[in-house]
Amino acid sequence: MDSSSESVGDDQGEYQYPWFPMGHFGINFIQTDGSKAYVQGELSRAYIKDYELLKASKRKKEEKQPAEQIQVDMDEMSLQDSVPEDNGEATDKLLEDKDMAYEVLPKWSSDKKKGKKRKAKGRYNYHSFEEYWDVSSFWVIQRTWLNDFGGQMTEENQKELLKKCDEMKPIYPIEQHENLLENPDYQNITKSFTETKEGVTFEEIYAEHCDLIKKQTENDYHIYQTKEVTRRCKDMINRVKRLGYAPGFEESQLPSFYDLNDKDIKIDKPLIKEVRYQIDESYAKKFVCDKFEESTASTSESSSSAESQIESTAPLNPKEIRFNFDPETEQHLIASNAEKLYANDPEISKYYYQRYRLFSRLDEGIIMDREGWFSVTPEAIAEHIADRVVRHNVSVVVDAFTGVGGNAIQFALRGAHVIAIDMDPVRLKCARENARVYGVADYIDFICADFFDVAATWAADKKLAPKVDAVFLSPPWGGPSYLKSKEFDLATGCCPNGIDIFDVSLKISPNIAYFLPRNTKVSQLTELAIKAKTRMEIEQSLLNTKIKTITVYYGKLAYREKSPKSSGDY
Repeated sequence: MDSSSESVGDDQGEYQYPWFPMGHFGINFIQTDGSKAYVQGELSRAYIKDYELLKASKRKKEEKQPAEQIQVDMDEMSLQDSVPEDNGEATDKLLEDKDMAYEVLPKWSSDKKKGKKRKAKGRYNYHSFEEYWDVSSFWVIQRTWLNDFGGQMTEENQKELLKKCDEMKPIYPIEQHENLLENPDYQNITKSFTETKEGVTFEEIYAEHCDLIKKQTENDYHIYQTKEVTRRCKDMINRVKRLGYAPGFEESQLPSFYDLNDKDIKIDKPLIKEVRYQIDESYAKKFVCDKFEESTASTSESSSSAESQIESTAPLNPKEIRFNFDPETEQHLIASNAEKLYANDPEISKYYYQRYRLFSRLDEGIIMDREGWFSVTPEAIAEHIADRVVRHNVSVVVDAFTGVGGNAIQFALRGAHVIAIDMDPVRLKCARENARVYGVADYIDFICADFFDVAATWAADKKLAPKVDAVFLSPPWGGPSYLKSKEFDLATGCCPNGIDIFDVSLKISPNIAYFLPRNTKVSQLTELAIKAKTRMEIEQSLLNTKIKTITVYYGKLAYREKSPKSSGDY
């Protein structure tokens, strides 16, 4: 990578695998109850490689191929008061003094400041109406006044006012002011005022003109701002998509879709009010680190993350549950026997020929049920997640859906005490035995229960609740079909509901790492950050040459840029 994209490190040491921030964003939302919320987030990518483990798995059914190029779903992955104008015909009846329309104007200085042009900061950098009004008020008021009442001035004064207007014209007027004199909203704006009142003076007409022009400009500014925010939203969404994320924001969440001035507006999703971002799009093309070595090992077409939905089973008798592994009677769980056991199961065979990617010590006694082959996190990715989580005084981690223990083992190897929870006794047995193989069984407490029940128990009795520093979530993703969709829905795709899982976890700790499909909706992940009232980071796991998964970090687990650089967008 170039010098501007140095890998992130900290005072606790470097990371095993390099990872890089690709950009950051800030979004102001209007929530469904009308309140406001602000979310700050980071986009990052971890570069993880396990070519040697893949090669050691000895895939027999495929010829060697050069490493594939990354495949990402990129298709469719203020000066004075302002206002109105008037009709010259009505004015003729009011005053016969030829130059009163000029005399009522405020007098400007003819000193050194004369000719100094007010400049806007930039076409899209007006942050408020007051800022734009400060830049444009003199020009828009006097130019429209000249247009409507120039006939009541001497030729010399007309030229003087026109010259001054040209000097004071903003460099970047809003869209409605680009052709000001052709905009009907700014022509004869005080006509009705002069026609309905008798004996009105030019001073009164001018004051009304200023007031009406300001109101019209403020209305147009808000229309302009809405279009600009919508433009920035769409630009950010497109950039995020090009990086391989699934944005998930709907058209109904964009500013141009609704009228914020409508007090009766009803919304069912957070609406975007403003967005700022800085995203390095070079990552959209530069997916692989320059120093990554190519390998002759072929890569897997399928994701080896949590892909299988837990099927409902009949209640188990606690007396029949046995957590000690018996190699004599439970040989079907021994992972090294899978080639024969699943000889007629092509789906499992595909994972078997990547087996060392799942557990590098698989031949030393690792055990898994059939679902474990689908759901365990590849070891290299689990190592990196543990490397990210077990820092900053994080010493107790809850693994809420531990499965066969891949992540729990890596947290323990990193030095954390782990509370591993799973409602399936067979899978928990596997996790316990696998922890023994890696020598960390004494650092993990295994709980066979529903995570929701455990969390409810801790919430009901604080004395029973351990002091938890972080929660890791890797729930079932509803089966391999999730990859067929452009976007993965957190609520309907996870089993149980992924949003409910987060809500429960938040009661245990604000520091959450959420392991999810790479096509999970970014919009839903930002909504979780609103609930948590904390910043977030969405990290892609680039395994060899493919973006496999994402891990979303909340709370102090999220990367915080020490000195964010400014840009035209942020």
